[in-house]
Amino acid sequence: MLDHRVRGKLREIVGEAGLKEGGEIKHYSIDGLVPAAVLFPGTPEEVGRIVILALEERLNILPWGGGTQMGLGAPPRHVDLVACLSRLNRIMDQDHENMSFTAEAGIPLGAIQERLRHLGPGFFLPLDPPCAEEVTLGGAVAANASGPSRLRYGTPRDLVLGVEVIIPEQAAHGLKTIAGGKTVKNVSGYDMSKLYIGSLGTLAIVVEVTCRILPLPEDQATVVMGFPHPDQPWALVRSLLESQLLPACIEVYNPLTGSLLHAKGIASAETAVEAWAAVGLEGIKEVVERQIVDVENLARLQGAKQIMALRGSEEGEFWRQLGRLALGVCAKSNRSIGLKASVPLSLAHEISTAIDENMANENIPRYLLAHAGSGIVYAHLALDEDLHTVKEEALSHMVKALREQVEEMGGSLVVEYAPPVFKERVDVWGNVGGVFPIMERLKGEFDPKGILNPGRYVGGI
Repeated sequence: MLDHRVRGKLREIVGEAGLKEGGEIKHYSIDGLVPAAVLFPGTPEEVGRIVILALEERLNILPWGGGTQMGLGAPPRHVDLVACLSRLNRIMDQDHENMSFTAEAGIPLGAIQERLRHLGPGFFLPLDPPCAEEVTLGGAVAANASGPSRLRYGTPRDLVLGVEVIIPEQAAHGLKTIAGGKTVKNVSGYDMSKLYIGSLGTLAIVVEVTCRILPLPEDQATVVMGFPHPDQPWALVRSLLESQLLPACIEVYNPLTGSLLHAKGIASAETAVEAWAAVGLEGIKEVVERQIVDVENLARLQGAKQIMALRGSEEGEFWRQLGRLALGVCAKSNRSIGLKASVPLSLAHEISTAIDENMANENIPRYLLAHAGSGIVYAHLALDEDLHTVKEEALSHMVKALREQVEEMGGSLVVEYAPPVFKERVDVWGNVGGVFPIMERLKGEFDPKGILNPGRYVGGI
């Protein structure tokens, strides 16, 4: 419960409608911890005033965008205030002549894409993280969230030109911080805007972002291919990467994942398929048409038994379901665990196979998906409450062993979401090595009282 005096001060900042308490805020719990209050600031200035009050009253703040990434991170040490930025949803600048777009952090990516589609000849922000319609711009930046198209366009680190943030130490002195701007190289010195990308809101609260945008492609299509052996899609991946083709994305996934992604027309013929691949193509119409044929020919050489070219609404629905894979798994199994392994490109097949075999030995249903052209492998382990209780100890040992294997490969393994009890058993982030003292020092400089997302980041920062 909030102190009556503090509640009054918060209402002065955000208004009566901008402060929620009690039963109506259960949706804003983090790893089972319900905040004392949820605040809905309407301007960056209000965010700054909330931060100043939290410093004075020694209250912690957990930033909240669309809520799609809130499973990421260790359980917080304590939750006082959630600052939901959904009202910070204004578009501040759309300069398509200079290929840039500026908006407040609380705007959903879906709203940005819709606005850009009608800007000039048509543009888009080449960012497609999970739940791409609902995730907010600030949330994607704070989590450094990306999706299949990272193969062609990169991650937020490649797309963000500048940010405006509220830093506790600066806010205490009445200052705001703007890093970067509208040009690719806009300062002499350190590119501080990149510091906040992937920091999970532990250094500052992102309130505004400037990104690069691109013209909409003239045409696009996705080729979906089914293979009778799980190694064959990976042979296709190697062929694609060694070819002259420039796919926007290359995905490899198992039949269980396919059961959530595919329309009935595809799913009805899955009996002989042990693995799937999907290749996204875009560009001018003639090039896309030619690349469809080239991809299909390569797939047949690698033994594909089913090949389908998706376009229009059918293609859009496929990628939408892929982005909502974790939600689909969690809807089926309420104690599920999500893993993300990042390894050198040539080792993605090996770690995907290792995860599959380990989970098969324990009879754990697993939805596997790889951004195969980027070395990213996801495993969504479908567990209900009973199965989680039986397998919890074995799973914790397996995840630790898989993390050791991934680290030996020069990569990392993160637990992207899990029940709180599992997070207590397994470090969700893993070892970051010799850079941790630098991270601690940065946290101490930016947020010396530790009010932002306490305990949720690497090493309990």
